[in-house]
Amino acid sequence: MYKIVIVEDEFRIRQGLGKLINKVNMGFCVVGEAEDGYEGLKMIQDLDPDVVFTDIQMPKTDGLDMIEKAKAMGAGCTFVIISGYARFEYAQQGICLGVRDYLLKPITISQVKELLLKLAEEMEPKQPERYLDGNGYSDAVQDMIVTVKEHYGMKLGLDYFSEKYRLTPEYLSNLFAKETETSFSNYLKKVRMEKAKELILTTDRKMYEIACSVGYPDQKYFSKVFKEYTGVTPKQFAVNEAIR
Repeated sequence: MYKIVIVEDEFRIRQGLGKLINKVNMGFCVVGEAEDGYEGLKMIQDLDPDVVFTDIQMPKTDGLDMIEKAKAMGAGCTFVIISGYARFEYAQQGICLGVRDYLLKPITISQVKELLLKLAEEMEPKQPERYLDGNGYSDAVQDMIVTVKEHYGMKLGLDYFSEKYRLTPEYLSNLFAKETETSFSNYLKKVRMEKAKELILTTDRKMYEIACSVGYPDQKYFSKVFKEYTGVTPKQFAVNEAIR
């Protein structure tokens, strides 16, 4: 999966392009969106994207200045300009900076598909995979697993990790499923339900206390999830295990 950052000061265009890229499902995923070149430069540093789509005229730092600074810092991503202005000087500056393409707004779905196909062909041999030593998981997925195991009682979701890593929930969801072969929600539920079973068997806590301790403040909902997972309610599980 190739990572894309979109730098565009108009929210509607930024959000629309992001949805379009994710919708065409061609091996690219939007991992970050910035509303100006200053924020975009920070995202390039933090997220190390493969491709950056950027507008030119933006507050704080414009797109061309951002590209120049990013390259000076050693960024290896591919840059694509999206602009509402077909001005020769912009295109000329873009060429000098090694910009891959220059798309005029409004951008069509066929333009996006064609460009992503070309980019995938060009980038395939060099797509990086970042793994931790010996376990086969990327840094983000490994940290998500550890966090769930240690803090299963907290309010955890993809939005929590999205803010923590400055990656989109969609990207994290795809990454987690790809590396673990299960969805994040299913993994979280499994950890919580197994812990709940352990607490039922080894403690004398009330059922509502167990529900809260594994991240379900609503006992009725906890019972519903537990039954879906085990086939019996928490109370039935306790009785069945006591008889054995």
